[in-house]
Amino acid sequence: MQTTSSDGVRIAFETVGSGKPLVLLHGFFGDRTTWRSAGHVDALADSHRLVLIDARGHGGSDAPHDVRSYRMDRQIDDIIAVLDHLNISRVAFWGASMGGIIGLNLLARHPERLTGLIAGGAHADRVVTAPADAQQEAELFRTQGTVPFLDMLERQGPLPNWMRAVILAADPHALAALTVALEGRDGVLDTLAQTPARMLLLAGDRDPGLEAIQHTADQISGATCVALPDCGHFDTFLRIDLTLPVVRPFLAGCATG
Repeated sequence: MQTTSSDGVRIAFETVGSGKPLVLLHGFFGDRTTWRSAGHVDALADSHRLVLIDARGHGGSDAPHDVRSYRMDRQIDDIIAVLDHLNISRVAFWGASMGGIIGLNLLARHPERLTGLIAGGAHADRVVTAPADAQQEAELFRTQGTVPFLDMLERQGPLPNWMRAVILAADPHALAALTVALEGRDGVLDTLAQTPARMLLLAGDRDPGLEAIQHTADQISGATCVALPDCGHFDTFLRIDLTLPVVRPFLAGCATG
């Protein structure tokens, strides 16, 4: 299925299962199929109506090549467009990495639409990066595609074949634009600290962003950070043996609260 966002970009999505609605939003490089490949759909579809969304620039959604198309407000509007298309007024949200960043910003802007937020490997602080670094990374996407980034990820640990295939199939020019848009983004921590929020932050204890993720949790009264033992950044998505035992009771609380 597809719906059209506020700026005319078409967003692809699907729904699976029945029960309380739960949005699943993948990370950078991914698409909605990765939730099925990693086992989340089989594990959750019996208790939730899963809304799997392809973020703009990924999967079956439109993939514009201009940086302005990936402003955070537009990515938030994409989620709202899908929810409105499905006539869902409030929903729980699970975002992986980039998906978690979008979820944090969605909660800051539209807290009335979320019953709770799970963010894996994401924090709400401001990110300050030298513009030249982001431009250099974007140029690497444009000139060499996703292969150099695949090699970098595999040096950190083995990737499942299905993830390798998704990365190799991604549009490098869209990812280049997204890279520039994400770097130097404003934080939403101050806003979230003033918003009643039920939030679960998942982090690998070997994730370089662990300190920032923990700081986000410390500043928000309704937030909890769970550090997964002997895990890196991508493990907050892959290791459902560690995440689901924490996520299930959190979602149950969202449904009753």
